[in-house]
Amino acid sequence: MPTALITGGSRGIGYAIACYLASKDYDIILVAKNKERLIKAKEMLSKLYPDIDVSIYRCHFADTNCVEQLIDRLLMLYSTIDILVNSAGVLTSDFIEADGNTVENLLNTNVTSTLIMTNKVAQLMQRQQHGTIFMLSSNCAITPLPKIGLYSATKATILNYSESLFKALLPHNVKVTCLCPSVVDTDMTNDGRIANKDKIQVDDIVKAVDFVLSLSPNALLPQMTILCRPIEEELNH
Repeated sequence: MPTALITGGSRGIGYAIACYLASKDYDIILVAKNKERLIKAKEMLSKLYPDIDVSIYRCHFADTNCVEQLIDRLLMLYSTIDILVNSAGVLTSDFIEADGNTVENLLNTNVTSTLIMTNKVAQLMQRQQHGTIFMLSSNCAITPLPKIGLYSATKATILNYSESLFKALLPHNVKVTCLCPSVVDTDMTNDGRIANKDKIQVDDIVKAVDFVLSLSPNALLPQMTILCRPIEEELNH
């Protein structure tokens, strides 16, 4: 069976994509920081899709050494990875008042660890001459928001990196798509500012992944932006 590696895969967008890929007969590797949620995610996936293999690995993306050690271990255990989904991330509303620990945690989680993981998987995909990489950025990478200025900066880095990676891997039959949704209904955005029902739904992200994977080999989609109606209406008033 093909294999998919999903970071931040114990809940939210990552778990929803894991369920979708499991339904398509992918063996699933989940990476997340919370042990209990990982165990629950594995139990649920194994119950829903008993014919696939689900492996879980606990790793905090704020710890870049942990991430590097983990991906080296995974590349020893798995000779092929067909899909990588980078969904791990944190959100902070701190901006110019953020202290050093906040900045370091945000950069390590959203940028450094993601790049470490992706670089090593990209080298494997380059050698195997196939694969698909999904990077989770945000619309705030394109239209920065001062209320989440630091977060916007990290997501802009991911978008820029994805564009370069797309070009670098193009000759090797490896596709890269950067998903740039606005606010999605997950635990991370549950702050009461927008009703959850009015946000982009997690299933919308799954449908975007499904669309990308349904494209013919020569159809490329390096970036997909998904906007949220209430935010766009607010910005255009």
